[in-house]
Amino acid sequence: MKNVKMTFAIAAACALTLSACTSSVPSDKKSNKADEAPTKAPAVVKVVTNGSFTLPDDVLADFTKETGMKVELLDGEESGTLDSKLILTKANPVGDAVIGLTANNIIQVAEADVFDTSVKVAGPAGADKYAVAGADGAIAYDRSDACFNYDIAYFKDKGLTPPADLADLVKPEYKNLTVIQDPSKSDTGFALLASTISQFGEAGFVDYWKQLLANGTKVDAGWKDAYQVDFTAGEGKGAYPIVMSYASSPFWTINEAGDASSTANVAGGCYPVVEYAGVLKGAKNTEGAQKFLEWLSTPKMQTVIAKENVTYPIDESAELPKGMAEFAPRPNAVKPLDAKKIADSKELWITSVTDLF
Repeated sequence: MKNVKMTFAIAAACALTLSACTSSVPSDKKSNKADEAPTKAPAVVKVVTNGSFTLPDDVLADFTKETGMKVELLDGEESGTLDSKLILTKANPVGDAVIGLTANNIIQVAEADVFDTSVKVAGPAGADKYAVAGADGAIAYDRSDACFNYDIAYFKDKGLTPPADLADLVKPEYKNLTVIQDPSKSDTGFALLASTISQFGEAGFVDYWKQLLANGTKVDAGWKDAYQVDFTAGEGKGAYPIVMSYASSPFWTINEAGDASSTANVAGGCYPVVEYAGVLKGAKNTEGAQKFLEWLSTPKMQTVIAKENVTYPIDESAELPKGMAEFAPRPNAVKPLDAKKIADSKELWITSVTDLF
């Protein structure tokens, strides 16, 4: 009888409202809320780059496996404009970290309060010696030293001794053989300018540039035009057997057998180009940015960066790619200019030589 009354009561409730009925009748089917809930996407670390830094997807997948965070590399354009982009967007940063700044622009970025200096990133072994005064929050992660390269076959065929340093490039025997980049538009072009200031001083570098240009040196807008088009050993098989490029470039021209390179560095006049990274102030994923930069600082990743970007690791115990130590060893670079001095004088220096073009 008790069961009959309960059934009648439920039926009456159903007659009054459907919702009451559905809420009152017990169900044997249990709702699986875990199955119904959407899968949470992994956190993303957005890294603004200078456009040349790269890591393969399978390497980035290792970071995701270790941390549960994905990495998105954003092309921030070449280093020469990367600083402007960071400064203009600092109120609403486009990423969580930046990678690819150099001493040419690190002070401007630091003085604009772009770095989150409250985040202490453990950099690679040896990074302390590359610390820039006035650029707290920036850590060195690799070196991409700039050097003149020459086409070995050209000089052998002509019976001409390759140049040994910057002073040789203004001699008559090397007339019309050199191509460089505009220092106002190119990192390698500015590295050459800095190298001439380091070697000849602020009183003598303009005279050197006058001699260099008078000796038939061609000035291209950027590295790609100079190396890939105008260089005799480049893809374009151009007309100039000497080009301003990188100390690591001869690694790119090693033959398939791995026993020779078609290019070599001019020993004197190389300029040290240290590349820096940092966590951006106002980042949406500060923790992820810190973890990513510390991951890049490990000995394993220092080796990977050297291989994938053809650069020199800051951690000198990291292994260089096969053939690099033999054909593109770390150069004996000139003394770098002070970063603060660069920030204060860069535009004046550039104008002093571009007015000669």
